[in-house]
Amino acid sequence: MQVAQRAQVGAWPSARSGIGRVNQRAVTASANRRDVLLGSGLILGTSWAGPGLASPSSIYDFSALQYEQEVPLSKYKGQNVNYPGLRTLYNTYHDDGFNVIAFPCNQFGGQAPGTSEEERQWAFRKFGFEFDVFDKLEVNGPGAHPLYQFLRQQQPASAPGQARQVPGAGGPGAIEWNYVKFLVNREGQAVARYKPGFDPLEFEADVRLALAGKPPLNPECLMHPGRKGCKVERLLQQA
Repeated sequence: MQVAQRAQVGAWPSARSGIGRVNQRAVTASANRRDVLLGSGLILGTSWAGPGLASPSSIYDFSALQYEQEVPLSKYKGQNVNYPGLRTLYNTYHDDGFNVIAFPCNQFGGQAPGTSEEERQWAFRKFGFEFDVFDKLEVNGPGAHPLYQFLRQQQPASAPGQARQVPGAGGPGAIEWNYVKFLVNREGQAVARYKPGFDPLEFEADVRLALAGKPPLNPECLMHPGRKGCKVERLLQQA
């Protein structure tokens, strides 16, 4: 499933400090197949305005199906959109403009075999609250939704660590598995991409920075947060 965060900062938590450190690590290879469902990427299954028009400049130029109705992503404009630990982030930062939107995808081990509505209800039960879950879409291969083509182009590799080739997926920036997460700022630009097993609480600093209109930390900071230049409070105080 794909999730997005809007930039008031959007599609997931908002930007306050002191959130509880709940251990909600996204999934590992040994996790239950259903538990791995929610997750690759950030944007919806929708369509671009169409051939012959100007190339898209942000996620707001796309639309996606929700309840079989086309929904323009421009409804999230001015917010920040992202993906799942996410309930903690959502509860902490939603009032500051953070939101979460999700997109089921059945391209990863058949982990989302149900209808769009079945996957939506499963997500609501899993996370314990209702948020925007769009209809199923594809994120890799020739049928990849234009939105995901755009996201992959903007952020072709997941952090932290080295990018790896996705066997048989094809295309640059292919999504490696469910629970890849994109962080999108208020301007609709994907400013970061995180690996499937990376706990959303570990990139809380990037969410706070995005809500403040600042770029995310250097990816090195995800692995070495104590390094010079990785102190989010100092960066937030800078003009």
